[in-house]
Amino acid sequence: EVFIKGLLVVTHKFSKRLVKEQPGMFTYCLRFTTNQAAEGEFLRHSTKEEVMARCGEEGSLIDCQRKKNEFYYVTREEVQKVSDSGKHCVLEDANIYTVDQLQKSGIHPIVILVKCKSSHEIRSVRNCTSEQAVRTISKSNKLENEHLHKFTAIVSGNKCEDIFRSILSAISSHRESLWLPIS
Repeated sequence: EVFIKGLLVVTHKFSKRLVKEQPGMFTYCLRFTTNQAAEGEFLRHSTKEEVMARCGEEGSLIDCQRKKNEFYYVTREEVQKVSDSGKHCVLEDANIYTVDQLQKSGIHPIVILVKCKSSHEIRSVRNCTSEQAVRTISKSNKLENEHLHKFTAIVSGNKCEDIFRSILSAISSHRESLWLPIS
């Protein structure tokens, strides 16, 4: 199989729901962190030296983020393990630049932008103020304008349930895709 299953849903709420409601299809990969207090089912402690060593390995890091004084990172190997198990790997807290790293590593993800058209729609999907909803729309529009070519699908809906069904439909229509490099 040339295609490695990968999935990046650009919103935390729906990625959690995919893993919770469809555990046979979706899971998180193991992430590493320098934060000793943050260990969990999909999170393991790693020293800063180990992080720096990984940074030097070509194509090994898929995503590396610094939050406060701690590093959080995902390796190609961990994404590959999930793919080899036959599931889609949901990359939580990843950003749009992670798509570039995935593609450089030979992983071609399904990238979904959840786009709400109004602040009312956003407020029905998540608990936020009107001002936060307007900022979210602005960020979403900027993301779409600057990175449209990276998205497999852009979904919207008036209710959470509509959006979730649209996400599942987009994933279903791209599950069997075979990605081949163009030389």
